[in-house]
Amino acid sequence: MSFFDRKKKDNDDNNYSDLNNPSYPNAQPDQNNFDQAQNQYNDVQAGMGTQFTPNDQDFNNANANNNNGNDYFFGQNQPQFGQPDPQQGPAQQPQGPQGQAPQNGMDNNGGEQWQYTEQDLQSTLDQSADLKAQLRSQLLADRSYCNHVLRNTNSDQVDDRQQATDRISEINKSLKEWFGTDEMANEIYMDENRDYYIFTDDLAANPDADTSKMWQQLTMTLADKGLLANAISVTYNDQVDQTWMNYQNAGFVDGNAFLLNMYNELQGRNMNTPVTPAEIPFDADYRVQHVSDKVDKILDADDKLVMEVSRTANHQLQIIRHYKDNSLLSRDIFDVNGVISATQFYDHRNANKVVRENFYRQDGTLVLIKSYTANEPYIQLFSEGNVLISTFDSDEELIVWWLKSQALRQSEATIFVSINSEYYKKLLTLRDSGFEVVPIVMKQSENADIISDLIEGKDKISAVMAGSDQVNTYLNKNAKNTLDITTLKEIDAPVYKE
Repeated sequence: MSFFDRKKKDNDDNNYSDLNNPSYPNAQPDQNNFDQAQNQYNDVQAGMGTQFTPNDQDFNNANANNNNGNDYFFGQNQPQFGQPDPQQGPAQQPQGPQGQAPQNGMDNNGGEQWQYTEQDLQSTLDQSADLKAQLRSQLLADRSYCNHVLRNTNSDQVDDRQQATDRISEINKSLKEWFGTDEMANEIYMDENRDYYIFTDDLAANPDADTSKMWQQLTMTLADKGLLANAISVTYNDQVDQTWMNYQNAGFVDGNAFLLNMYNELQGRNMNTPVTPAEIPFDADYRVQHVSDKVDKILDADDKLVMEVSRTANHQLQIIRHYKDNSLLSRDIFDVNGVISATQFYDHRNANKVVRENFYRQDGTLVLIKSYTANEPYIQLFSEGNVLISTFDSDEELIVWWLKSQALRQSEATIFVSINSEYYKKLLTLRDSGFEVVPIVMKQSENADIISDLIEGKDKISAVMAGSDQVNTYLNKNAKNTLDITTLKEIDAPVYKE
């Protein structure tokens, strides 16, 4: 049989499947289905044998009468849309998540659900990150306390030291489990029984942005721990009390904090003792030449300048300059109460050069002499009876003596001092007297020599206040010795309302 014959045979065989093919035999009725009474055959529905005859079953109502009917698209879980009530207005659409009406069929089948799940997941991750940050802070703070215990307990306090050591081991285990390492800087342990001071060389009347930010961050950081940061300044400043009030009003420092100024303390200006304002020395042949509302000149009988008197805006005596042969001899400085506070003496050959300074108590007695000539001690300190107490070769020596012997005597104190302070290095010697000195590093780029000594461990620093997380990371990564580092709280950006 050829290929074509086989193909023809296949076509002939396929004709049996075509009921419309005239060669297919006509279907014969079933003889057993003849109804003699009707003289006809009983027709069976086309394509259906007797076994498919409906048994009083309404297929059109299958869903209504049979809950097990196959209903893929209009089952009982689908929203039912009834006819709208004309009196109630248009029918409301079914609401999706957060009250949003579905836009199409996909919304009705959970098309937007993954978006809300994603939002929930992100919220959970954010909460987890916050909790981890809180855990890290708590673990490091606890380890800092344990280190504090080890530093301040004697070798015979075996139980306390062992307990602290065991706790450090547990803390390190938790740090490794949650953060992958225990090589992190501890925060500085703050003891509520200690006194805390911010040291500044001078209290600037108009501090720059960086300085005011440092004050605010330190104040906020200690306040967050329930502590108060007082202040120490060591430069003569007859307006320092007013400046301190301005700092409090501006929120740079706590309203309950106080300021210790070395000159105010030595001169007894915070003792609230009754004072009598000074009077201008005036001879009978002197006359006054009015220059302005704040300045008067005092002339002698020969019209030579004897004094120049300056007053404040409220006419309080402020400065008297003394002259001889039109050359400046000295300058008297008065405090806010009009009481003489200091006198500066000038070189008679150079009116711009101060050769000596006298500082007075409120009662007018001499308390301190600073000499700028080679044949006298630099600083001489006197008792109220004008008896010499001590001499000092530098301001640093006087400052350290005053802090140890007067300002912080019988006090467990911690002093925070900027590494930019002129007296930073000298203040570190206070550690030998039991005081804690903590440097403040606001920026890692400032005062490179001091930071280098800190990192190399030359100054044996064990605790640092960092102005930012970046400074914290830099010191923690580069320091050769172990440091306890606390990052100052960041100032929230102000919200301006229109």
